[in-house]
Amino acid sequence: MAKRIRNFIDRAFSRTVDLQMLHRLLSPYLGQIGLDWDTLPTDDAKRREAIFNLFAKADLRFPAPLQFALYNISTLSTDAGARFIQEIASEMGVDVLAAHRINGAPDDLRFTPRFMALATWLDHRVVFDKALSAAAFLAHTTKLERDADREDVEPRHHEQGVQDAFAEAVHKHFLGRYNGRYCDVRWFEDEDLLRVLILHGSKPETKNVDQGGAEDTLKFREIVQSTIEFDPRQGSIAVGSKSATDAKTLVKLFGEHILGDKEIFEASAKEQLYTLEPLQRQGASFRFHLDDSGDITHVSLREVRVDEAQVTKTGRLKRSPWFLTLGDTDNALKRLKVVAPEIEIDDVRIVHAKIDVTIEVDGTETVVPVTIRPPRTVSMRDHSHERLILEMLEDNDIRKRRRTDQAAAAAE
Repeated sequence: MAKRIRNFIDRAFSRTVDLQMLHRLLSPYLGQIGLDWDTLPTDDAKRREAIFNLFAKADLRFPAPLQFALYNISTLSTDAGARFIQEIASEMGVDVLAAHRINGAPDDLRFTPRFMALATWLDHRVVFDKALSAAAFLAHTTKLERDADREDVEPRHHEQGVQDAFAEAVHKHFLGRYNGRYCDVRWFEDEDLLRVLILHGSKPETKNVDQGGAEDTLKFREIVQSTIEFDPRQGSIAVGSKSATDAKTLVKLFGEHILGDKEIFEASAKEQLYTLEPLQRQGASFRFHLDDSGDITHVSLREVRVDEAQVTKTGRLKRSPWFLTLGDTDNALKRLKVVAPEIEIDDVRIVHAKIDVTIEVDGTETVVPVTIRPPRTVSMRDHSHERLILEMLEDNDIRKRRRTDQAAAAAE
């Protein structure tokens, strides 16, 4: 938490932030953080430097409400966070920057994501809270993915008592696993996706802290976020959680209470969802095929890792005595052929592949790094364009989708 506090007021922000707005945020806590605003230097540059130095030494002694505020503001102080704020504010008919606009002045450079997040926290808390909930679905780099064993599955969360029953079951799970009594379940319907945000306790942590000049022990149970995204069209679910065990439990509870079948996702748990077979088959000549009219403009194969591991007849993975990880700006398999021509791609296993996906958004290109680890894992730090990227992987036969015949066989 303290690191997030220090990162929020960095040099760039301390030199540009609206000091009146920052004073509003800090004023309830000035005495507790050792800052006398009235004695700050009158020179603007020196005043900003003093504020930066204060936050550079920030630690857990900062009051909990201020830590909470800074942590949440920093969460939305990204391009994705700013986009959420703008979209939600637009839907609500609110201009979160209205009070800060200067008529006739080119002030757009001031409106960075961090500025926007701070202004929204101070003046438009409803917009901020909704954007914060939306941003939670981008927090997990890796999600547990499952497919229903049949198509056209309709969620029944609108039926009376269903949401309450699901929330009670989730609460009971986290209470039994972590003794965490706090559990808040929030529901969102986004176009054709059903999203569920779950705030809950986690394992208790203990830290030594400086308490009034003496060493003391602080024990706390962090509130963490788990997310569920269900696509009724494809019968697919993706769960983000700090714990794989929790993620698997949430899949079962969602199936049981929302879809009426506790085991509906179990068959896909044993199936391969991602494969690097196209890379294995084509080797250095492999290229991603893209829609010329789509938003993805380029995909580079940034890194591959190969070894000689093999799957035995019993299904176990026999470890390799060696591995080689090789990177390149465009095609790591092509680089592998140059660097190690003695390695035949047909004779080795591609363990993982890292790709850079270039996406054009509103005339600006953004690059999203993605890691693919068969049989069931893909990870990306920025999930803003997740569905677009997954569709691209499907089009290139790297992401598999359970077909109707598979679903029918599983149902039998």
